[in-house]
Amino acid sequence: MKYLARIMMVAVITMVCAGITYAGAKHEPTEEDLKKSYEHQTQGNIYDDEGKYDEAIAEYKEALKYNPDDTNTLFNLGIVYLKINKPNEAVKVFSRVVEIDDKDFEAYNLLGLAYRGLGKKEEAKKAWEKSLSIEPHQTMPHKFMEELKDL
Repeated sequence: MKYLARIMMVAVITMVCAGITYAGAKHEPTEEDLKKSYEHQTQGNIYDDEGKYDEAIAEYKEALKYNPDDTNTLFNLGIVYLKINKPNEAVKVFSRVVEIDDKDFEAYNLLGLAYRGLGKKEEAKKAWEKSLSIEPHQTMPHKFMEELKDL
């Protein structure tokens, strides 16, 4: 009987561990997910162009439900947060973009702007320096860092 109990215990532990591994696994969006994400992102872009920022944010967030790691949607969401002067939210979004794609020098530039909006000069400078390390021939990060000296 003890033998059967041990086998059952091993089976339960194995199932629990498999469940934890599966829960931590990244869900790849299906073709349908990608289609829905794109539709919401496109509608978000339309709202953004029309200056309907709350609606744009809602659409981008809906798009991210279907494709959470879509850097284009995240990037657009971050830009809207900058437009409506919500730098804290923009920092979260652009930090996510560079976490997904650490070579996105434009996201680092905007991350720097968001940090500057929060008065975090050192973090802004680091973001712009990272951007320049990826793409050294940019002029805007240099300009942004010069502006920091005047703040």
